[in-house]
Amino acid sequence: MAPEWALNLHITAKVDVYSYGVVILEIVKGIRLLNWVVDDDIQEPETELGRFVRIVKRNFFCGDESWLEETVNSRLQDNYSKNQAKVLVEIGLSCVEEDRNKRPSMSTVVQALLDCEDK
Repeated sequence: MAPEWALNLHITAKVDVYSYGVVILEIVKGIRLLNWVVDDDIQEPETELGRFVRIVKRNFFCGDESWLEETVNSRLQDNYSKNQAKVLVEIGLSCVEEDRNKRPSMSTVVQALLDCEDK
């Protein structure tokens, strides 16, 4: 659920972008990201999605490429385009930004997916 719903803010098309980002990340990971989890490093419980996004963002911006193999569904057994998977993760992360003003429009998402398809 987009933060706007929980915070009772004005609802815009960006809630759909958020939901689409969740779907993209669930497809890449191969699991639903709706459960609550408790992390020993953090005192309060968080959603699997929040934990996943936090960890992937941290690893994504470190420059170490091993994060991709840890992020993508292991059942794919390396039978996927690493470039396309990386782009999908980038798109998914941008779509689930807490601040709706930082999320892309759906037309931007579609264009990024089309551009990715050509690679």
